[in-house]
Amino acid sequence: MTRTINENQKSGNDYKSSTPTTAVQPHASIAMENKSSLSLNENKSNKHKEFTYSLEEKMLLKKINWATIPFIFIIIFFQYIDKITLNYSTVMNLFEDTNMNGNDFNWAGSLYYAGYLLFLFPNQYFMHRFALSKYLGLMLIFWGVTLGCTSLINNFQQLAALRFMLGFWESAAMPCVGMIISITYRRCEQALLFGLILSTYAFGGAIGGVTGYGFLNLNGVYGLSSWKWYMIVLGVTTVIMGLITFLFMPDNAKSRWYRLTPEEKEIVKERIQDSAVIQESEINFKHILESIKELRFYCFFLVIFFTNLVNGAVSIYSTLIIKNLGDFSEAEAILLSIPYNIISIILIFMATYFSNRFREYGYIAAVCCIITLIGLLLLISLPKGHPIIIGIFLANIGPQYSIITTLISVNTSGYTKKTFYTSMGAVSRCLGNFIGPLLMNENQFPRYTNAMITFSITTCISALLFLYIRKSYVRDNRYRQIQLSFKANGYVKEYINITDKENLHFVYHP
Repeated sequence: MTRTINENQKSGNDYKSSTPTTAVQPHASIAMENKSSLSLNENKSNKHKEFTYSLEEKMLLKKINWATIPFIFIIIFFQYIDKITLNYSTVMNLFEDTNMNGNDFNWAGSLYYAGYLLFLFPNQYFMHRFALSKYLGLMLIFWGVTLGCTSLINNFQQLAALRFMLGFWESAAMPCVGMIISITYRRCEQALLFGLILSTYAFGGAIGGVTGYGFLNLNGVYGLSSWKWYMIVLGVTTVIMGLITFLFMPDNAKSRWYRLTPEEKEIVKERIQDSAVIQESEINFKHILESIKELRFYCFFLVIFFTNLVNGAVSIYSTLIIKNLGDFSEAEAILLSIPYNIISIILIFMATYFSNRFREYGYIAAVCCIITLIGLLLLISLPKGHPIIIGIFLANIGPQYSIITTLISVNTSGYTKKTFYTSMGAVSRCLGNFIGPLLMNENQFPRYTNAMITFSITTCISALLFLYIRKSYVRDNRYRQIQLSFKANGYVKEYINITDKENLHFVYHP
């Protein structure tokens, strides 16, 4: 199961785990900069020129996409739809079968993230030690079994234990998938892929609405409630996907599943240098120390936390709010999750498109926060009735969260540093999703006014944090440009596993 870097070297993966000190001659460095589109001298306005692919690399990228993206899409789909089964189960007799009340439901939603949080740090260690595909495949199998076992519960205590374990196993999904993207794709390609991930969450929610409506018709079949059938079927399919992932998913830039030619291997070497991330078997504590000294690290932590306060509440309570505040039936409440998630997909793709079109992330993310704020204010102010659905549709954090993941991915280099940023972002995400449902006081059902006011304030703070993060990137790019102007023109240091801070030729994407 394990495959360390040494084993990768034996199979042709010439990864390096230390920083080379070989200097590249001026003409070579200029060529390198032209290939990776990272020249600071040509980037005085901090706008990045468009990368031009050779015909050979276009064919290689197509090969990589066909072998990798279906796995990314399906794994994230299962991770999300398995998590939100609790949301749809609320209108499938879950409360009646388990004798739960509203506060119990809050804890059932939050305990998932407690398990998620607990496993994050062991997860960082295992990501360094084991082949990502084998590790991720096993996690899929474990959480599929856990979800299937949820159909056997008959009280809150059993549900709480299994929700905790479900979060425990699922915590591996996003960090592993994010790292596979980071070590396989160029930085300019990663924004679209992270947009795809967040769109997959929304797609999973839409399909969850369709399947949830279908499972309503299985209520009472063989004496089982519809929500139990929901857990069984999704659990079994997740286990099957785990086996496929374990056996066939490519997990590094030189994976045998890409069937690279000698010419393509040379292109891959350049792509690895552009991504600025090489998988290591050892944790570099110097990278971690550098991370915790950066003010941006804490800004990311806070903006992820504030964003996921909203997500934790809305993702669990959307069906209940639609049903009770919008005066819809159980079936209508489930089906209305479909347009809710379709709108989420549209907003995510718009944010991804405009951020790529204008090479601008910070401003776009701040605008997305304003859209979320409008949705929250509508949930507070609109009278009870069908129009309240507009507030639910807009109170969506998908667009700005896709930009958060992109900012971390394209602006952080060094394997341990990127893993640490990603893992701590997941910690913040867990805390937000854990606390969010607990703010939904049962006494304020179904409007939850105090929680919505809190979410509105934190969303405003998130917009300001995005603007600060952008300003810090622009400032650092200007500083690097000044520093390089005093050095020999075009003279750079070849790097493999140094961080973005150590490499003055690393250009931040604000």
